[in-house]
Amino acid sequence: MQKYWTVFRVNWQNALQYRGPTFISILGNLLHISVLLYLWNAIYRSGQHLGSYSLSDLITYYILQLMINSMVLSYISWDIVDEIREGTFSNFLVKPLNYLYYWFTINLSGKLFEGLMVLIVGLVMSFILIAHVSLPSQGITLLRFALALVLGGLLAFEFDFAIGILAFWLVKVNSFKYMLQYGMFFLAGALLPLDLFPAQFQAVANALPFRFLVFFPIQIFLEKEPAPMAGFITAGLWVIVLYIILRFGLQRGIKRYEAAGH
Repeated sequence: MQKYWTVFRVNWQNALQYRGPTFISILGNLLHISVLLYLWNAIYRSGQHLGSYSLSDLITYYILQLMINSMVLSYISWDIVDEIREGTFSNFLVKPLNYLYYWFTINLSGKLFEGLMVLIVGLVMSFILIAHVSLPSQGITLLRFALALVLGGLLAFEFDFAIGILAFWLVKVNSFKYMLQYGMFFLAGALLPLDLFPAQFQAVANALPFRFLVFFPIQIFLEKEPAPMAGFITAGLWVIVLYIILRFGLQRGIKRYEAAGH
């Protein structure tokens, strides 16, 4: 564990030193959310209504979506693809590090740092819009929300790591990676709440694990999730299954990498 703690600490120090890109990314997401909030406000003022969501629910949804985008969603696949494609992955073959655990530590360190920054932004937005924010009526809801964020973060990392190691098999993986990531975020409810879509789409989205990244935690916070415990069990099973698949996929990928002569 000491070596992974060292990796965590070094990456945290790098994040502090190069905090500018993180701040710019948060500002970009904040601008995106602000435009959406203006849009929903205009729609509701005109007398329209979206499903079972009040204007306060939608404002809360997108404030939480801003926070989850920084605290949960993972983007480590960019670096993994570059390491495999450029051959620097070879360095890990002679190091006493598990590649999966190494990137989990890097991701955890980055998400905690970015999460602290975006938490401040989210609290400021909530204070400004306090009259239009839906807060939980029970304290246990916050505990459930925290657990949902942890499970969502684990799943987001596993999905992104899986996208990254596709570079073992695909030469031009970046364009394919774009498609996978945007599809995953769409099915996660990062653009629109999933229950605003037609029933057929909802059936597909509910059968896939992506909803646990964004939609499920926010539904718990809004106290609209009918069966949170069943969701926790399902998400936990997905975490375990994906971990097994990633271990197997990484082993096969390393064999293919070595056979290619890198």
